Amino acid sequence: MKTHVALFIGVAGLLFSSSCSSDPVEDQTTALTEKTSADSLETDLWFPETDFDTLCGLYTGDFGDGFINVVLTYVNDKKAIGYNVHKGLQRNISGSVVQKADRFELTLNEPGDNPYDGIFVLNISKKDGHVDASWTANDPKIKAKKFTLKKQPVKQTDASKDKTYYDDGEITEDNFMDLFSNANLGDGYVEFKENGILRFSYYPEGQEKEQQEIIKGSWKFSDPKTLIINWSKNTHFKQQIMKFKLSQNKDEMPSFDGPNELSIYPDYY
Repeated sequence: MKTHVALFIGVAGLLFSSSCSSDPVEDQTTALTEKTSADSLETDLWFPETDFDTLCGLYTGDFGDGFINVVLTYVNDKKAIGYNVHKGLQRNISGSVVQKADRFELTLNEPGDNPYDGIFVLNISKKDGHVDASWTANDPKIKAKKFTLKKQPVKQTDASKDKTYYDDGEITEDNFMDLFSNANLGDGYVEFKENGILRFSYYPEGQEKEQQEIIKGSWKFSDPKTLIINWSKNTHFKQQIMKFKLSQNKDEMPSFDGPNELSIYPDYY
C-alpha cells in the first residue's frame, strides 16, 4: 500500500512540475507573437497609391500680425521642398513627409541662419485639403504660432476671354500680373512677383540724387477685386497692412485705390 501511495505522489509531482515549467514559455511565446503582429500593423500600413504632386502649390493664411504664403515646389512620399514668404521675406523650407490614415504630415525646416527661422508642421487633410499648421521658432524666446492654410486654385487662362482693359476686358487675379507686374504707387514704383513678393522703390524726399530706398512686402487677393499688401517694417507707409480696391471704368486706365489717397497704376514707360 505504501508503495502505491508513493508511486502516485511521484507521478503527480512529475506532472505538476512539467505543467509549471511549460506554461510560462507558451505564454511568453504567444505574447511575443501577438506583439510582433501588432507592430507589423503599425509599421506596414498600406495606403492607396498617391499622386504627391497634387500637394504642390500655393497655400495662404493669416500668420501673426500679417499673412503668409507657403509654396510647396516638390513633394514625394518621404520629402518636401519649397519656401515661404512673410512680409516680403522669403525663406526656403525642406523636410519630411509622413502619411497618416487621414492626413499628410509635413515637417519643414527653415535654413536656420536667420534669428526668426523655425520649423513648420503642416497637417494636410486627405478629405478636403484643409491644412492645420504650426510654427515653432528655433529661438525659445519667440512665441510659437498655430494657424490654418488654404490652398489657392491653379490659375488657368481662358483664351476666349483673353482681353485687356483696352477692349473692355476685366482685370482679374489671373491676368493681374500681365498689367500690374510693374506699377506706380505714390512717390515710387512697385514690382509684383508671382511668388507673392513685392518690392517698392523710392527716393526719400529731397534725396533724389542719393541712394534709392527699397521696402519689401507680400501681396495677395482677398477677393476678386481686393488686393492686400503686407509691408515689412518701415517708416514710409503709415499702415503696415493696406487694402486696395479695383477701380475700372470704360475708356480709363484701371487702378487699385487704397488708403491715404494711394493708388496703384500700371507702368508702361
